[in-house]
Amino acid sequence: MYSSLNSKSQDVNGAARRPHTDHSFIPPCQAKCPLQMDIREYVDLAAQGKVMEALQVIRSGNPFPSICAHVCTHPCEEACRRTQVDSPVSIRALKRFAVEFGGDRMVLAEAETTRPEKVAIVGSGPGGLACAYYLRKLGYPVTIFEAHAEMGGMLRVGIPQYRLPRAVVDTEVQRLISMGAEIRTNTRVMSLDLLFDMGYKAVFVTIGAHQGLRMGIEGEESPGVLDGATLLREVNLGLKPSLGQRVVVVGGGNVAIDAARTALRLGIPSVDILYRRSRKEMPADETEIKEALEEGVNIQYLVAPVNIKRANGDLCVTCVRMELGEPDARGRRQPVPIEGSEFTMKVDTLVSAIGQAPQMPGGFGIRIGRGSTIQVDPLTLTTNRLGVFAGGDAVTGPATVVEALAAGRQAAHRIDDYLQHKYPRPVSTNQPVMTGELDQQTIELVRKIGRFEPLYLPVEDRTRDFKPVESVFDWESAVNEARRCLRCGVGAEILFQDKCASCLNCVRVCPYHVPYIDMAGTIIIPPDQCQACGICVAECPARAIVMRKPRERRHIADELDHIVKTAAQSKARPLLIGFLCQYGLFGTGTLAGLWRSGKAGIWIVPVLCTSKVEAHHMLRPFEMGVEGVFVAGCGEQCSRENTDHWVQQRIHKVRKLLAQIGIEPERLQAFVSDKNDGRRLREELERFTEQVSSLCLASILKQEVRN
Repeated sequence: MYSSLNSKSQDVNGAARRPHTDHSFIPPCQAKCPLQMDIREYVDLAAQGKVMEALQVIRSGNPFPSICAHVCTHPCEEACRRTQVDSPVSIRALKRFAVEFGGDRMVLAEAETTRPEKVAIVGSGPGGLACAYYLRKLGYPVTIFEAHAEMGGMLRVGIPQYRLPRAVVDTEVQRLISMGAEIRTNTRVMSLDLLFDMGYKAVFVTIGAHQGLRMGIEGEESPGVLDGATLLREVNLGLKPSLGQRVVVVGGGNVAIDAARTALRLGIPSVDILYRRSRKEMPADETEIKEALEEGVNIQYLVAPVNIKRANGDLCVTCVRMELGEPDARGRRQPVPIEGSEFTMKVDTLVSAIGQAPQMPGGFGIRIGRGSTIQVDPLTLTTNRLGVFAGGDAVTGPATVVEALAAGRQAAHRIDDYLQHKYPRPVSTNQPVMTGELDQQTIELVRKIGRFEPLYLPVEDRTRDFKPVESVFDWESAVNEARRCLRCGVGAEILFQDKCASCLNCVRVCPYHVPYIDMAGTIIIPPDQCQACGICVAECPARAIVMRKPRERRHIADELDHIVKTAAQSKARPLLIGFLCQYGLFGTGTLAGLWRSGKAGIWIVPVLCTSKVEAHHMLRPFEMGVEGVFVAGCGEQCSRENTDHWVQQRIHKVRKLLAQIGIEPERLQAFVSDKNDGRRLREELERFTEQVSSLCLASILKQEVRN
């Protein structure tokens, strides 16, 4: 299944190369993604209701999309330019929709062993799993060594089940086993020399960062003080630590939030988080913070513990209030204690979640740098030992799952370079990255559409157990949310400047006022402002303007030629060709009735937007002997303004041409979809079919009279 996913040409990091005819820009969301996934493409496919195709695109760039669909911190959404209009597209939730509805659990990953060199991977976290996946795709025999009884590393022991169900991890591990990866659990590697003695030609070290950092205050060795990573590990392994009735968590990252929410699910009635900066500086995911507050976690900002003592069975935590001073080298304002602001809290358990570091076995012989992380060459991921590579949290310190997956992919290709004696090349692409913000004028003209969110469990039900909090999008919500994508970087361009007559038609018709004429008299279409509606392409009399992606340039013409040739063999009459909005037809299904209810020979040409249907597209079927043509847009569901207006304008012009060449103008019709009245739309199509039939009959009778 999906055996063609890896058939595309790949660059040295596994990203698909673009054909040289593709003039599109890399959108900001893709540029921000550590895996450089083709987000724009799979979101657009989801908007069309082509969920299987969307899943194919996702899997071509991500070995474990079901995991990322649950726990990715979605940096792509931070870069989404829709934020400048209203709110970013729910990219992660759309990925999960594609994974669930596209049947990712049934996808079979296959690999053949074509290389003799064995590779060992120490650690089975996301980086190790990704490295094993890509090495198997490259044909190498791979063995993963895991110290715990189950695979997954931090995926298994560091992320609560309400965020990442264990079944999701199990599915991905089994898929990797089916690819031929050898798994050795309960096997702690203490010496890399032994691995080389066993015949492994390369080793990838990705042991994560499981060791909690110390707070550096008096009393932190007291009973009742533990680190967040340890708490999460014990709970995920099935233990139920005794925490008492009052728990305080120190820290502001995702581990601190996870620890606090886990404590609530263990039945702790009082859970506080102490964070020494303000909410604005809190590094945890904003959604996680919001959910923690909803569930009853109390967050005290600008507070830090300075001393811990145990007295009368309680932990007495002395805290001090802080104020923010000047920014440090990283731009973060430094917390400064407020003199005389000390206060004491009595708690049963204090959880330190201020950071983590790798715990490196002494027998590895690898050079260690700041924060106990492994020192590597950033391009090759090589360590100071020949044949030993490292990546993930063990190199960067605590990072995200998607960053670890990217490191694992990079390591696999670097190991392949090393074993095949190839010189590693830096990643290069001919595609420029979309930069710059939308102009205020453009923002004001883009249609505002509220962000759709997946449903969540009621607050009162969340803390009863570790069931997932977030549900998957329903079909309609997913499609409508995906349609909010601005499709940055695939807009119009003047491909043939020598053909441009400087008629300024594109300047007049653009609903977003994007094209302009510069001082030299040349028409300019700024790619960072174009909204890819295609109206200027359809209205350009010189046909000098095209869409930047090759598929969008040829899509309608190719589909039309194929369908007209196929329809010509049909005996059903009258023969009708309909240009239907692809989003309304396959996505929301609003226009599907036009197809299913037709009584004559109706053939459909799906189009990315009816505004892209040009006059010559409407005329072409008549040249091929088709009796009637109609255009059906998705009406109020369209994410663009005035689409129906431009369709009607174009139809008016084509009808005049039809009349001039002796074809009844009534053979061309436009329908506007009404989501709430599909019956009316079907009735209109039936009337149009009868009308065309009558016109055909009248033409036959006239011809017989002439004869």
